[in-house]
Amino acid sequence: MEKKHKISAKYISPDKEITENQSLSRDSVFIAIFGAMWGLVEITLGVFMKGMRLPMGGAILTAISSVIFLTGRYFIRRRGSILMMGAIAAILKVFSLGTVIAGPFMAILIESLIAEIAISLLGIHRFSYIFTVCLLTLYTIIHPFIAQGIIFGENIYKIYLEIFQKIAQFLHIDLHYIGWIILCYAVIHLILGATAGWFAYSLSIRVDKELSRQLKGKK
Repeated sequence: MEKKHKISAKYISPDKEITENQSLSRDSVFIAIFGAMWGLVEITLGVFMKGMRLPMGGAILTAISSVIFLTGRYFIRRRGSILMMGAIAAILKVFSLGTVIAGPFMAILIESLIAEIAISLLGIHRFSYIFTVCLLTLYTIIHPFIAQGIIFGENIYKIYLEIFQKIAQFLHIDLHYIGWIILCYAVIHLILGATAGWFAYSLSIRVDKELSRQLKGKK
């Protein structure tokens, strides 16, 4: 079960409990802030990584974005908040491109949906953060295939299979060795996801403690 809304409430009024309206207003502001931060990362780093053609650029971008929205989710104890942050980020991405491109738009929305489901089911703790980002980094591997399958139809998968077969023939290896290469590639994504998830939770705890310390100093 998810913990009750306690953590970030104290940062609004140290002397009294906030009302539900105050909580909703505060959460809306946080959602807008963290959603905008997520969108800016997608716009700036996304363009940079695409231009540089960095290996695992999508997974790295997802890991960084996850740190942002999971830190926000730590302080916004309201279900659906990751989806709302994702919607803001996706809209900002569309405005930056000047047109709706299905791939990036879908990626952000699907990632926010995966994260929302995982956190809602598991709650907010270190394991759930690690598990969630691992799921997201693994998803970056299959997202291009899903997006291209929607756009070009199922024939695209036959083309990919033929490409893998030709690669195996060119390297003079059996096709199942390609599977081992893909598995190793997935493990690297899992390591990246676990590291980002661990850092996201540690950062949230650190910020929470720092805010608590500052509030105590004002009393």
